[in-house]
Formats: sequence, structure tokens, C-alpha cells
Amino acid sequence: MPPQFHHRTTKKEPRCSPRPTAALEERIEEIMDRVQKAGDNHVERVAAPEEYLTLTRAHEGETWFDAGAWSEDLAGSYLALGRVDDAVRTISDATRRGCAEGAEMLCELAEKLVCSGYEPQARLLWQQARAGYPDDVWVYVQAGIGCGGIGAHAGALEWLTTGLELALRTGDLESALEQLRPSHASCLSALGRPCGEIQERAAQGKQGGNR
Repeated sequence: MPPQFHHRTTKKEPRCSPRPTAALEERIEEIMDRVQKAGDNHVERVAAPEEYLTLTRAHEGETWFDAGAWSEDLAGSYLALGRVDDAVRTISDATRRGCAEGAEMLCELAEKLVCSGYEPQARLLWQQARAGYPDDVWVYVQAGIGCGGIGAHAGALEWLTTGLELALRTGDLESALEQLRPSHASCLSALGRPCGEIQERAAQGKQGGNR
């Protein structure tokens, strides 16, 4: 199914904008129909979201476009066609334009890439997520687990340690310690290192959160 025609807030958008013209609404509906008809035929499918995203750039700031969802849809088609660099570019461009779910979009694509053997591209996306969303603890969770999953335990440990420090410093508002602690401990074990002080602090922080 094509992305639904609904509003997604972005960082740079104003809170309201005029309704699209009837001609523009008709064009968007036609694009959606083409995506639906293409189904899983990604060769035919990619042209429609490409056109939609061209429209969003021509109407930047208009809140009734959903560039995030369509960027994800297009990136998925690019991946299915083996066009990895195009998928990375699409999601990177969407986050730079201010999509509210930027960190999630970057990390989800990174997870798909690392599972498909594209580790260097995945690492670049995690770094981009970290640079753009340094206070989002789930960036560190997902990057740490992703690195650990391919045996890159030293890199995973760095991500997870930073995530633990962030979660503890902010009172674990996102309830991330439940995933950070065991993943961090597994990396320490794989590297033959002792648990250390941060694991003790994390254990206390988790206990405090359960009271």
C-alpha cells in the first residue's frame, strides 16, 4: 500500500498552511494509485514516490505533504532493487529536511543495511543519527545492538556505554536501561572485560525506576 495522505509534523514546518489546490490533490491521488497498482514491482514503483518527493521540494513548508513516509517507501524500493546508495541518500535527505522521525528513519534503514551485509553504509547512518539527535537514547540502543549483532563488540560497547550514561543522566525517561544493560553486559563478556561501575549504576537506576 502507498503511504497515506496525511500530515506529519517536521521541525521546519509552520503549524498550518493552505489546503492544496484541487489540481494538486488530484495529482497526489494519481501518484498514490500508481504505487498501489505497482505493488511489489519495485522497478515500476519507484517513479511514483520520486515524483511525490519532487512535489514536496517544490512546496517546501506545506504541512499536508508526508515526505517522511514517502521517503521510507522509496528507500524500501531502492533497497529491493539493490540501489543501496540511493536508499541512503533518500533517508539522509529526508532527515536533513527536518522530518520529525529522523532518528527512527536513519536507524531503521541502518538495521536493514547491516542485516544485508552493508555495514559501512549502516555505520554512516548511525553516525548521522548521533550527530543530528545526540539526546535520543534509542540511537545508541539500536546502533549498539546492531554492531553487537555482527560481532563488532568494541564498537557496540562504545555506543551502549554512551547510551547508558545518557539514560542515567536523564533519569531513564525512555525506559532504555532494560535493553541497554544486558546488551552492554554481553559486549563486556565477549571482550573479556569486567562489568565495572557503570553496570552497577545502571542496575541501581533500573531498580529505582521499578519502585
